Amino acid sequence: MADWREREVGNETLARDINEIENANLEHAGGSATNRYVCECSDASCMATISLTQDEYEQVRAHGAHFVIALDHENPELDLLVAEHEAFAVVRKLPGFPARLARATDPRGRTRQRDAS
Repeated sequence: MADWREREVGNETLARDINEIENANLEHAGGSATNRYVCECSDASCMATISLTQDEYEQVRAHGAHFVIALDHENPELDLLVAEHEAFAVVRKLPGFPARLARATDPRGRTRQRDAS
């Protein structure tokens, strides 16, 4: 059976993938338009949604180990709180296994690697 950290980071990366697909399907009306995204926390049963502008979403996605979550959804055994906003928080995976897995599964990281080759 997989390590609990692997399962929980896997939950986060699945939510990130869902948000990336939804984001690709949005009509981007500029950086100030607010869009709804699923919470990227490690709780597989979480059904929370959060609202971010396109600019806020892109700031989170600029870092392969950053995730956007509902307020107070961080897991202190996996996450370091980077920023807290009125309606959402940004966390970074802790160094070691959680950060390595997050970066290895970053869909934008894979695209950047393909573009570089």
